[in-house]
Amino acid sequence: MASSSSSSLKYTLHQYGTDNDLQKVGVWDVDIANKNKYWIIYIHGGAWRDPRITLETFKPTIDQILLACSSSSSSSPCSSNSSIAAFASLDYRLSPHPSFPQDPAATPPARYRGARHPDHVDDARAALAFLQARYDSAANYVLVGHSAGGCIGLQMLAGLCSSSSSSSPSPPPSSAPFVFPRALVSFEGIYDFAGIAARLGPAYAEFLAGAFGEEQGWNGVAPLEYKGSYGERWREGGGGPLVLAWSPDDELVDEPEIDAMERRLRRDGVEGLVVLKDLRGNHDEIWESGKEVARLVEVALERLRGGGA
Repeated sequence: MASSSSSSLKYTLHQYGTDNDLQKVGVWDVDIANKNKYWIIYIHGGAWRDPRITLETFKPTIDQILLACSSSSSSSPCSSNSSIAAFASLDYRLSPHPSFPQDPAATPPARYRGARHPDHVDDARAALAFLQARYDSAANYVLVGHSAGGCIGLQMLAGLCSSSSSSSPSPPPSSAPFVFPRALVSFEGIYDFAGIAARLGPAYAEFLAGAFGEEQGWNGVAPLEYKGSYGERWREGGGGPLVLAWSPDDELVDEPEIDAMERRLRRDGVEGLVVLKDLRGNHDEIWESGKEVARLVEVALERLRGGGA
């Protein structure tokens, strides 16, 4: 019988960068040596700044996937578990949060939350490159992102990062090139910075400015406004399933976000696009329970296995 919780798996915490304590990634071993199975790698949300939301927030999803397999005779959850080599979840440098202020003069640089784009994306890319260099099987992966994490996933796809910046982790060596995910899942994602700030008010403009600077620069880094072709980028990476998902109960990210991103991806001819707007739960309940995220992982894996449209 499969393990029924994340606590029963071998867990390793790695530091993938040296600039900040937040440059770390956790790995849960299921069948880590098997190159034919998939890693499920998670990027958490938190408006690019919330120190309370960490890599540990992926544990409920891991638990749901493992529990479903151990307690059900149906083929679907167990087929997912049998397809998984490992789970991983990463932290990244955060932007300042007014509710959790830090004194830059008194805070050690490694603990200071002062990130600004492209720091968040650079860190996520560095974490993936670290895993791919450390574990041969990690190049075969499904990337899952919630909210700001979903945005980061699409920014990486669009190449909106700059690993050569002085405050970023060093780029991976040429012997360990960055590999695109086999599938990408973004749920409750933020894609249209100017649009969501205009619709939902000053609080959104405030945290977006903290992460990306003044509004006049937002279109250059927002996934919706990417100047290239997502279709071309996705085909270069293998063209697997790309899943966008949203809950009607989400009180923080509205439906126009997913609708606009869907239109953009379809316009660019992205193959393998799946759009689901039937998630249950509010913005944080979805990852807190893990059930719906586990369902999205199953959707991606099922399509990778060739089942489903």
